[in-house]
Amino acid sequence: MPVVSKSPGESSLGSAIALESLVPDARSLAPDAFAARHGNSFLLFTAKRLDGPEGTNSTKLLLDDGDDDAPDGRTANLAIVVYPMRSRDPAKGPMVTLGRESRQDVVIPDMSVSRFHAFAKPAADGALVIQDAGSTNGTTVNGESVLTTGAGPPRRLKPGDNVRLGHIELTFTDARALREFVLQKAR
Repeated sequence: MPVVSKSPGESSLGSAIALESLVPDARSLAPDAFAARHGNSFLLFTAKRLDGPEGTNSTKLLLDDGDDDAPDGRTANLAIVVYPMRSRDPAKGPMVTLGRESRQDVVIPDMSVSRFHAFAKPAADGALVIQDAGSTNGTTVNGESVLTTGAGPPRRLKPGDNVRLGHIELTFTDARALREFVLQKAR
């Protein structure tokens, strides 16, 4: 798993929020209200836990072993973070920009991610599509290259898709699936 390297002045995970921070809203809000508050589309990233112990070069994932006394969300020193895919500027419309620069909507501060790496927007039927913005290290969805603007059509996203920006691998999901996942992890 790549280590996210931060740019000066940025948090180590850019615009990501901790999965655990969504638990209160997932428990108290109806699915539509959850989507209205947090958005409809998300990228999930498994990152090194900032509050965990410094570890070795290998990581053993501790999945559900039936131990109800295990710490909440425990996967060794890993944590799942969420990148909401929503525009920070309603004046520019529904387009969501992704990149390393802090002015992008989704900020992923890793050197393999270009300053303005890709963008996503709703298609005519409402599905989210993604297009590479001429990035240095490319964009893929489920291992297939995403074309740049002008070189071909954008790539359609569906929940569970693996999205790779540079060397960073993320999982795309929608609000319904994210809310269910948060509730599952909170048990």
